[in-house]
Amino acid sequence: MLLQYPRPESAQIRDEAGTVVGSMVRTAVFVRDNQVVRIMEFTGPLHALLKQKSTENRDFSVDIALQEYLEHPVDLTTPDGFRQFYGESAMEMLYVRSAADAVTA
Repeated sequence: MLLQYPRPESAQIRDEAGTVVGSMVRTAVFVRDNQVVRIMEFTGPLHALLKQKSTENRDFSVDIALQEYLEHPVDLTTPDGFRQFYGESAMEMLYVRSAADAVTA
């Protein structure tokens, strides 16, 4: 089920006025036993991302599938439940490295 997750409707993240304030770069889900990690790489403010993603026309099958792994159940199919869960479980990225960052001699 998780492999059938649809692409986002738009890569642009907009605020309440419709101004582009960031972009969704990619999302990934990792599962092992009873542990799930969902990574959303984006630019812009977290609150704008969560507001937009919680209200856009989404395929709830992935959110429903993820619920079986949650220690504390929450309804990810509602905008409030989605924003609450991802807002409370968000982690700040400290750094990221890639091969392209390597200094060539």
